[in-house]
Amino acid sequence: MSQNSPKKIPVFDISIGQKEKEFIKDCLDTSFVGQGPYVKEFENKFSNFVSCKYGVTTTSGTTALHLALKTVGVKDGDEVLVSSSTNMACAFSIVYCNARPVPIDIHKETWQLNAELIEKKITKKTKAIMVVHLFGQSVDMDPIMEIAKKYNLKVVEDCAESHGVEYKGRKVGSIGDIGAFSFFSNKTITCGEGGMITTNSEDLANKAKGLKNLCYGKTNKFMHEDVGFNYRLPNVSAAMGLGQFNQISEIFEQKKRIDERYKKNLKNVKGLNIPKIDPSTTKYIMWVFNLYLDENFGVSRDELTKKLKEINIDTRDAFVPINMQKIFQKNWNINEKDCPNANFIMKNGFYIPSGNTISNEDIDYVSEKIIKISKQ
Repeated sequence: MSQNSPKKIPVFDISIGQKEKEFIKDCLDTSFVGQGPYVKEFENKFSNFVSCKYGVTTTSGTTALHLALKTVGVKDGDEVLVSSSTNMACAFSIVYCNARPVPIDIHKETWQLNAELIEKKITKKTKAIMVVHLFGQSVDMDPIMEIAKKYNLKVVEDCAESHGVEYKGRKVGSIGDIGAFSFFSNKTITCGEGGMITTNSEDLANKAKGLKNLCYGKTNKFMHEDVGFNYRLPNVSAAMGLGQFNQISEIFEQKKRIDERYKKNLKNVKGLNIPKIDPSTTKYIMWVFNLYLDENFGVSRDELTKKLKEINIDTRDAFVPINMQKIFQKNWNINEKDCPNANFIMKNGFYIPSGNTISNEDIDYVSEKIIKISKQ
């Protein structure tokens, strides 16, 4: 790639193989585009992959989170403790239940929820803890599960960015009461849009299946048993997800290649920090390659990403945390200063092009430009 190439390097891309096309064509040829056999097969294979007995597909990662919360009984007036540094789908799903999100700060070095801060946030209204396995690594689950047992709380795992990740040999999504995955277009595998909840509880799985399908009656279909939702994943979307799942090992290999090459290129750049991973607890599988700057880098995060954009290198800033969202400060009396580490990452964190098909040449080009800017 030339020094001043106009080619844009996207922050994320996906690899679509032959199986996806074959399965989708089968849906079209058989007219099973709504509900059909690919839904069940995708549920079975993916839930088995994450070591769960049951999988229930949904229309998105957001609806998976909402369905998970409703399934474990979160209701009006409850409180749910949740990692502050996350996609707002987490907080919104809590609000959909007429419950209150209570943000918990993260470890600055890992970006993962700090379990040591949980107990002091528990009240009589606390119903559940939502952990977010962010950017391809696991939250420290042992202390969280101990706290949940002590206070009789449910544990919902947001695994949108952590397909295949393990904590002490256990797949995320199988550790708490219920897990929620996303298959949006920028996730490890995609349905275009879609989600799934996973659980080892037959009761929770059956409740989720009813809730996601309008709670139709068992005797008279149209005598509904509860207020349900239409969160059904179409067969054609499940077909794409199943095709993607068939190449998940190859996708993981590509992610390992990308992660290792960036780390080799950028490990000694002053002021540029790669989040720490504890290999004794986490089997890390990169979602996208995330970084954060400190005062030693030379320019701010915003200056760096602006300069990268000028040379057609796409980036994304870290999430604006729950405690910094005006809607939550106003409506739920959440203090912006509650989560200082999440605030630090908001201002200094970002991720760089690391989609499944990025070439080594482009990785080296991005790395070279970051290093050059750091020395200006």
